[in-house]
Amino acid sequence: MGEYITIGEIVGIYIEEERGARTLIEEGYFKEGLGLIGDIHSKGGSRQVSIFTEEGWDEIKSSEVKGLCTNRFNENIRVKSLNLEYAIPGNTIRIGKTLHEITEVGKACFPECNIIKNGKTCPLHREVIFTKVLKGGKIYIGDKLKIDKLLLCNYEPNVVNKYIYDIINSIPMGVIISDLNGNIKAANKEVLNMFGYTFKEIEKIKVPKLFKGWPTVKNVILSKHNFKDEEVFVNARTNKLRFNLSAYPLFGPSGEVLDIVYIFSEFKKERKLANRIMGRQAIYTFDKIIGENEEFKKTIEFSKKVADSKSTILITGESGTGKEVFAQSIHNYSNRRDEPFVAINSGAIPKSLIESELFGYVEGAFTGAKKGGQPGKFEVADGGTIFLDEIGEMPYDMQTRLLRVIEEGTVSRIGGLDQKVVDVRIIAASNRDLDEEVKKGNFRKDLYYRLKVLPIHIPPLRNRKEDIPLLIEYFMDKVSKRLNKRVVPISQEEMDILMNYDWPGNVRELENFVELMINMEYVPIKVEGKKDIFQENIETVENKNLSLEYMEKCHIKKVLEKYSGNITHSAEALGIGRNTLYRKIKKYKIDCSRFEQRSIKEQQQIR
Repeated sequence: MGEYITIGEIVGIYIEEERGARTLIEEGYFKEGLGLIGDIHSKGGSRQVSIFTEEGWDEIKSSEVKGLCTNRFNENIRVKSLNLEYAIPGNTIRIGKTLHEITEVGKACFPECNIIKNGKTCPLHREVIFTKVLKGGKIYIGDKLKIDKLLLCNYEPNVVNKYIYDIINSIPMGVIISDLNGNIKAANKEVLNMFGYTFKEIEKIKVPKLFKGWPTVKNVILSKHNFKDEEVFVNARTNKLRFNLSAYPLFGPSGEVLDIVYIFSEFKKERKLANRIMGRQAIYTFDKIIGENEEFKKTIEFSKKVADSKSTILITGESGTGKEVFAQSIHNYSNRRDEPFVAINSGAIPKSLIESELFGYVEGAFTGAKKGGQPGKFEVADGGTIFLDEIGEMPYDMQTRLLRVIEEGTVSRIGGLDQKVVDVRIIAASNRDLDEEVKKGNFRKDLYYRLKVLPIHIPPLRNRKEDIPLLIEYFMDKVSKRLNKRVVPISQEEMDILMNYDWPGNVRELENFVELMINMEYVPIKVEGKKDIFQENIETVENKNLSLEYMEKCHIKKVLEKYSGNITHSAEALGIGRNTLYRKIKKYKIDCSRFEQRSIKEQQQIR
């Protein structure tokens, strides 16, 4: 049940048992769809319940405003201090244990009525509300009229509660409220100015037509999450088309999503979809990390435990073990999940550019600097997470600046004097032994200990061989769907060889090998039970040209071998015509002499 507020108190209950005979009663009984039982107007089932203000009833009895309507009108309930500001058609009110839906506010007068007399307006035009009974029950004099706070308005400016509408208009950003079908219920003045529409125009436009990507926003909202600070392209009349959008659900009394609130702001260069354009969106979560090894599972549990901490994390492990996967999963498991995730590879950026990438620069800081300057990754990641991959490759002088950011929580752009406070959670990663790098003088000792507050080590794949079949199954399904190719069966002997291989490239190497298998449609190893033969085979494949043409040539040769050189069957298996297969055999200079079964005609055609 929602939270209700009182908008009036019953001081009179009346029934008209026969025409002209009005009776004041202490208690009344409402029946759903009929109205007040005992009143002659309730017999047909179409009679609305009339609720009059105490002040209005006193006024209507004066001869000055008496007309045809007032002569025929019969009130059911008289209410003291009725707050008509909250009386809006479609809203629900509670009287005692009964529920009513407001159908009308004020009564449209007959033409014969003297609406205005001596400067006074007939109270029927403004001092009465009509309802239909949704839930029956008893009412008593002294009962309160209450309205659900969630239903104080239907959001349209012409009838919305003035206080709430003033709040919406005071927000210096564009605000729109819609239902779950995208029908616009409210729009503040700021959003109308931003998009160049009037309210009458914008309420005729459904939200899916207003900006691209509405289905994604709706799905996020229906999952009861917030959609925060994303770039959208708006069909605006103004020149500005790009805006930042945040969207939030409006919940009903039972926790269900009723409506969606959209907040539009000017597109900020600093954001630019920070988690997608300037960094990478955090797409991985812990449920996507495959592994049943006990030590590996402990690593996952520890990572979950520290996800909400503000302390820095240092992830170590060999190349290909999945350090960024863990970093993204930690971010998505934390309370910063709706904020930016910005990744930067310290080893991939030239030393001359890494300072401007991390900390940004002001206009005119150096030759070629952009007009207006450029924010650094720390500014872009404000409120979220920054992932510093290959931190061991960072230049020594940059390590000093990074240490200052960690200690003081502020950044200063190149060429600028201002210090900007940033709230960033730092996750660093390295495949180097940073202990050794510190001893060699390549890495600052104080920075190392600042980063290593929460250390996470990811074991190499050779130390969790029981996970290899699980990973192969996962990658086989994932890659086969992406390439639209069949899954390759693996025998137990082949699986044993794969499990006994050391996988120096770890999970990344395994994923690449699975993709190779799917493209070649067989497991490219010889089942002789020798580890060195497998390794030699892998190295042979890796050292060859892995272009698309090379892979196609290998595949055609494999199919021809499978069908003993039969062109018709091979072409059918490849899904191409016979003539196309002939051309490819000539193109790749495939020697067909080793195939056992080929007709003389086919040989002549190839020549």
